[in-house]
Amino acid sequence: MKKTIKILAIYITISILFVNCINRNNNSTILQLTEEIKITEIEQNIFLITHSFPWPANSLVLVLDKKNILWIDTPYTPEATSHVLDWIQKKFGSRYSITEINTGFHIDNLGGNQELIKRNIPIYGSDLTCELLETRGAITMSKMIRWLNGDEYEKYKNAYSNFKFFKPTRIFNIHEEQKIKLGSEEIIIYYPGPTHTYDNLVVYVPSKELLFGGCMVLSSDTGKVGFIDDGNLEEWSKSLVKLEKRFDNIRVVIPGHGNPDNSMIITHTKSILKKSIKE
Repeated sequence: MKKTIKILAIYITISILFVNCINRNNNSTILQLTEEIKITEIEQNIFLITHSFPWPANSLVLVLDKKNILWIDTPYTPEATSHVLDWIQKKFGSRYSITEINTGFHIDNLGGNQELIKRNIPIYGSDLTCELLETRGAITMSKMIRWLNGDEYEKYKNAYSNFKFFKPTRIFNIHEEQKIKLGSEEIIIYYPGPTHTYDNLVVYVPSKELLFGGCMVLSSDTGKVGFIDDGNLEEWSKSLVKLEKRFDNIRVVIPGHGNPDNSMIITHTKSILKKSIKE
């Protein structure tokens, strides 16, 4: 009898998880824009842009009102960024003003800046991001190229080998919190300290209770910290504590890689960091 009840309980739990999964998928509209670019409307007028080049990385497009669009981070390349910009114009028209924020100096944060500059789109980024592009950009890129072994990665290796970085155009002091007014919306850019890189920022949208954590936050299905050569493992945890104190009303968190989640993925990230430090 007890065994039967236990089996029934497991079955019910699995069924609930399955239904929840279906409901989540039904609430999201997914567009495969190109072979490598997927656009998911995770909520009304909030679009997760996932670019696989070759590793999936997130940027985020938010339609704030009838005039303003906020784009946080870019796809890896100017070409991919151009595809997304064309999709934005086709879907929403040319009346919108786009504002971009770079959250760090890695290619999955600002690889599309060249195309944004070409189209006169303002790009906010920190002074430290500009400095690290000059001092660390080429070094980090060379390390990434070495990971691309095999014929299947030839396209990506060629693109990265000849890549040219472009800095943000509206530069601010990383240690001074920024508040950008877009229509009636106030966007907060915050730097809690060194994490995945020494310049990683977060962007908070108060009206949506949404935090773009970028590579500072690890998705719930990630069990390791990944590339840390440009960051500080021990300071990372301290910075996340500061982040939680600064924003105590977070409903949605967007990681740099993986699926959006709630604020518990910040706790999840801290636990992975603690384990990594011990190892």
